Amino acid sequence: MRAGAEAGARLSGLAETGVEVVDVSAEQALDLLRAEGPPGGRRPTLVVLGAEPPAPVGLVHALRPDPRDLAVVVLTTPHNRERAAALPLLLPARLAGTLPHDRLDDLPDLARRLMEQIDRERAYAATQAAVQHALTSRGPAPRQPGRHLLGAILGQALTGALLLDPGLRLVAWNHRAAGLLGLEEPGSIGRSLDGWFPADARERLRSYLGGPPADATGPDPAGDPAAGIPVTGTSVTGTSVTGTSVTGTDPAGAGPVFTRVTGDGAEQVLWLSPQPVTDPGGAEQILVLAEDVTEAVQSRRALAERTGQALLSGEVAAAVTADEPLERRLRRCVQALVGHLDGAVAAVWILDPPTGTLRLTADAVRDAALDDGCARVRLGESTIGRIAAGRLPYVTSEAIGDPHIEEQDWVRRESLTSFAGYPLVIQGQVMGVLAVLARRRLPDTGVRALAGIAGQIAVAVHRDRLLERLSAAADALQRPLLPPRLPEPPGVELAARYRPYGDGLQIGGDFYDAFPLPGERWAVALGDVCGKGPAAAAVTGLVRHTLWAAAQQDPDPGHVLPLVHRALRRENSPFCTLVYAVVDCSAEPVRVRLACAGHPSPILRRAGGTVTMALEDLDGYGPALGLFDGARYPEHSLDLRPGDGLVLYTDGFVEGGASHRQRRPDDLAATLAACLPPEPGDRPADRIVEALMADALSRWGGGLRDDLAVLALAAVPRAGGGQADRARTASSAVS
Repeated sequence: MRAGAEAGARLSGLAETGVEVVDVSAEQALDLLRAEGPPGGRRPTLVVLGAEPPAPVGLVHALRPDPRDLAVVVLTTPHNRERAAALPLLLPARLAGTLPHDRLDDLPDLARRLMEQIDRERAYAATQAAVQHALTSRGPAPRQPGRHLLGAILGQALTGALLLDPGLRLVAWNHRAAGLLGLEEPGSIGRSLDGWFPADARERLRSYLGGPPADATGPDPAGDPAAGIPVTGTSVTGTSVTGTSVTGTDPAGAGPVFTRVTGDGAEQVLWLSPQPVTDPGGAEQILVLAEDVTEAVQSRRALAERTGQALLSGEVAAAVTADEPLERRLRRCVQALVGHLDGAVAAVWILDPPTGTLRLTADAVRDAALDDGCARVRLGESTIGRIAAGRLPYVTSEAIGDPHIEEQDWVRRESLTSFAGYPLVIQGQVMGVLAVLARRRLPDTGVRALAGIAGQIAVAVHRDRLLERLSAAADALQRPLLPPRLPEPPGVELAARYRPYGDGLQIGGDFYDAFPLPGERWAVALGDVCGKGPAAAAVTGLVRHTLWAAAQQDPDPGHVLPLVHRALRRENSPFCTLVYAVVDCSAEPVRVRLACAGHPSPILRRAGGTVTMALEDLDGYGPALGLFDGARYPEHSLDLRPGDGLVLYTDGFVEGGASHRQRRPDDLAATLAACLPPEPGDRPADRIVEALMADALSRWGGGLRDDLAVLALAAVPRAGGGQADRARTASSAVS
């Protein structure tokens, strides 16, 4: 043993055991080790490094450590502790150690353990080399080393070893195999190995081990000692076992595993690896290495089940939150259940509370047929109906013959042995029932996952019902804010389109209206109230009512708009932009007087195809209603001849895609200019609003952030018009 100076005193006692203790410098230690020969051929040596070397790991590397002849101890201080941390990279941890400098009294014990470990490493290497030489030597196979291999190595190995004759009858085994299978002498000798496994696994086991079919082995001589084959003198020889590991076996992916039930009723999973060998008389036998991998297999099985459960929950979560109709989302859920749980049938019934009927909404079947009577189930009737009525799940692995499963004929016909049904309950309300039926026992983790999945589906159904009610409420509030139908003034065609922002659950702030006035005149208005929801609906109702009441007294824009403004100010309501027009159909051409309160200018499209802004000058606008008292709202007049059109629209058509994607009114004018002239029999106003709405939806798509409302007036030839009317129409078309 070579030691640093500071540890020499502690190690002096080892000299009495024949250990040489030498106090040398690092350079001298290197010279001494080189002189003794290459690594692996040197005397067993323990090197104790003091705290002085600045690079202890580098010095150990220079010593060229080998597990067969060198172990190392590094004495550490707070200054070199980090440098010594990499020592296990050069030597196995069992041959390398660190010891705090202030615990030198522990050094002798540590030195003894390391020296003993070197002896074990050398003995193991020698034994391994001898066995390898015996198994790979040329010429006749030596018998004596083989007999020692069976007794010394396989006999005490941590891996089970069984020796079988060609008929798979037990000849010998080691202590580990005896513990795994409960083997004992003389009763187990001569018994067929497959007798320790269930009947459904025996044929596969015999085929895997290379034995004859079960019906060719004759009676099992269990319990007859005379039928046993003597163990004495048995040896394992030849090269057939070369490379076979008898310790440290890794069963993961190494081959088939076989499951049996032990005497105490526990499940045991064995990994078996057969090898053909030869006995001393030259007879063929089979050496089977056996390892209990129950814990590993169960851990992998649990991991696989948890992974499958996570994937299933993820698929269901993605399905129930998808932007699709409810029935399609539920169909995706049951398809995932059938796939992940190996089910034959998965289905969801949704309860209709008024009728007390559960309706089959989504189902997925695999190699099965759903019973026709399952389409509609009364609450409290049959298995599904009772689960909904009782609000309690029902799970059984013996569906056939279960008195609680009333659908016995169908269940028996489809050979369904497992049933799991869960009520869909949320906030104390029953939404329906989820059920899965299978031909094999459903996994426990899958059954436990069904409770959570039923909750997810219940939330989806509940949310869908809430959205339906919200949508119906929003539609009920929005409907009175728009005219049920547009009037049909003589010589003028009206058309309008409205699309609320989002999914239609919110009440929009855009509106339009058209109503008759005395003397063949009609009032037309289109506006945008600030805000959304019920508050905006209230303001819209106030504006529409005030417009109608004021126009009955005096339809002039200079009279109507200030009254609407004062009504908003009196109620302290949000502001409103508005374009208001009075259409005089008694005049030829049709005369339109309009005013804008903070609203985008209407667009005028002439019969010849030219398109312009109805209000070219900014001085022609007034401020939004409800903002400034004393404001003026200039009035403008224009004429519409047959073929001409006037378009009123809200700012969603130019600002609906957020501020960085705004359009100019000129863009809308270009869209109208590109609109094809109406065909004979077409309604020109309809063609205009359809073109603008399609263009906006195509441009904004999913990025639309506002409501859209558009109203178009198109002058058309009057029915039964005179020659002068027809002449004016022809003149407009030519222009």
